[in-house]
Amino acid sequence: MNEYIIYTAEGYTIAPNENVEVENCQMLGCTYGNNAEEAQDNLLMGNPWIAEAGFNRSEFVVKQLQTI
Repeated sequence: MNEYIIYTAEGYTIAPNENVEVENCQMLGCTYGNNAEEAQDNLLMGNPWIAEAGFNRSEFVVKQLQTI
């Protein structure tokens, strides 16, 4: 099984100076799967807050991590 990191460019963050919105990526989590699709399924099953917060699976960036 492979390890994956999943993030998205959806949303924004508020900087310490609350008057500034910062465009950046949101890390959603790390998970395991036999492929990228299975990793996304596993992440969403274990973290229902992701869908509840309105993140769109089609916007996810999924990268396999190199493990030793």
